[in-house]
Amino acid sequence: MKTSSNREAALKRLRVLLPVCIFIFFSACGVDSVQVPNDTGTAVALTQTATVQPPTTTSTPNPDEAKIVEWLNEYLNSIDGLQQTFDVKFQVGDVFFSNGIANTPLTTFRLDTHCECANNQSCCTPERTFVMIMWAMKNRGDKIIEQVPSSVVDIQVVCFDHGTQVGMVVASWQDVKDYISDRINGYQLGSRARTISFSQ
Repeated sequence: MKTSSNREAALKRLRVLLPVCIFIFFSACGVDSVQVPNDTGTAVALTQTATVQPPTTTSTPNPDEAKIVEWLNEYLNSIDGLQQTFDVKFQVGDVFFSNGIANTPLTTFRLDTHCECANNQSCCTPERTFVMIMWAMKNRGDKIIEQVPSSVVDIQVVCFDHGTQVGMVVASWQDVKDYISDRINGYQLGSRARTISFSQ
């Protein structure tokens, strides 16, 4: 008799405890048990996306120096013949890209520009040459910018007076791009550029 009553008491306790145990079990499996911050979740999702998608590479353009020379001279040759006869004539002889250390990205954009003053006058200066090149660049700016590698930091416009190197103007390539795209004006570009004179 006592055994059956003990069994019944145990079953009653089990019936009371069983729903509590089931509730605790399912609560432990719930999704809201751990909260992940939004930025962490986003970072994890992006990482997972990056592992699934193939990597994309951005190639540095292989500059066409001959095309740049052609575009610049196209503008310089269009200058009125009267000015070229009585004042000065400009011609880009060469354009090339270089770096300071071998096997590193190209960092310098150099333009060798020939200047010839009419009637053997002395009018060829690095600054005047720089101005003419900037005007020529503005004429075909979008095309020239496309040709310049993204690693380029500065531009050097070297002035040759009747074949003799007289000096150069050095400017930030970013400033030149901003000038070509009308994000800065000529005063700003001129104040940031610097002239280097060569002793003759």
